[in-house]
Formats: sequence, C-alpha cells, structure tokens
Amino acid sequence: MPKLSVTKEFTFDAAHFLTDYYGKCERLHGHTYKLQVTISGDIGKNGLLIDFVILKAIVKDAVLSDFDHAHLNEIVTNPTSELLAQEIWRRLENLDQLLIKQIDNQNLCTELKNYLKDNSLSPENIGENLPQNLKLEAIKLWETPTSFVTLTR
Repeated sequence: MPKLSVTKEFTFDAAHFLTDYYGKCERLHGHTYKLQVTISGDIGKNGLLIDFVILKAIVKDAVLSDFDHAHLNEIVTNPTSELLAQEIWRRLENLDQLLIKQIDNQNLCTELKNYLKDNSLSPENIGENLPQNLKLEAIKLWETPTSFVTLTR
C-alpha cells in the first residue's frame, strides 16, 4: 500500500545575517519565509491522518511562536536556511509528545480537545482516538520565492 502523507504550509517573517559569509547577506536583512511540513502516519477511525487545525497548532507552538518576527541569530548562531531547517526538524520530530501537549491548548475548540482526550492518554500510549504512528517526513523552507532547502527522513 502506498504511504499517505499530509502537508501544511506556513509563512513567517524574520531577520538574520550570515556569520560565515562574505557578501551582502552578512548584513542584517529580512525575509518572508515559507515553511512546508509533511507528516505521515496511519489514518484514524475518523478518516483523518491528522486534523489540519491540530497540525497548525503544533507548528505554531513549536516553531512559529519563536521564529515569526524574530532575529534568527538569537535562535541559531549562523541561521542559514539549511541550519534553520535542521532546527525546525528538531522542534517537530517528537510528534506524539507535541500532539499530547495540544490537549491544554486554550485556542483549540472544545470538539478538538475532546477528540484529543482519552483515558489512556500518556506519552507511551497516546490513545485510540489519536493519530497513530505519526512521523515527520519532510521540511521545506523557502528563504525566497525561488530558493529553498528540503530536509527529509
């Protein structure tokens, strides 16, 4: 059977300068970055691999809350697109834990919170109501509309 994946795109604005670079990019400048996050897993009883609203909340909490309108040199010493993609991967790779954390997200509607809640919910057993075997498959990060890096499993 073919592998099923789900992808969501995000944008954020941030500034940076490159520390090991000689040219105009060594000066402080900004970009509107585009981020694409792709995950795979098993389809749940409700027919979804993951609800897009929940995926958006996970990425917002784990990445965008720190990266949007930030000075990226405060997050990654030499914030090249390659190193930023690796940092984003590190922040998103434990999807089961990030999913469980969303139960306390005050911005999710009651229906989604109830969907996430389960009596057997724990990091070891995320419960039958939750997406199973979620894996981060790919990160694409555009620094400009025509230049991007891809990090894959």
